[in-house]
Amino acid sequence: MMIFKLDHLIFGNGHGIKSPLYDNVFYCLSGELYTFSYGFGAQLESFQWTHPLPGERRTLIGREFVVFNSYRRWCRVHVSWAMTDMPSDLDGMHIAIRKLQADLQSI
Repeated sequence: MMIFKLDHLIFGNGHGIKSPLYDNVFYCLSGELYTFSYGFGAQLESFQWTHPLPGERRTLIGREFVVFNSYRRWCRVHVSWAMTDMPSDLDGMHIAIRKLQADLQSI
């Protein structure tokens, strides 16, 4: 809980507050802060203190995500999360990603 309090001081309240230098919005999902990333590889990004376990999965806003990539930057770990069960066609992927973005914005 102390880590979340530190994030709260750094990033605002975590409920859609903009980041200071970029146009990111931070969403509080399951007690962690995530940002939306429109892409076919990874759709969510988080900043954590430790690396996730290999193949770690998280269920967020009714969808399952798996670790796509992680690397240490400064004293935090930048983690990209990819949605599982993505449609196989391009139009279906676009629809699924837009639905994810809409669900995040409605939080």
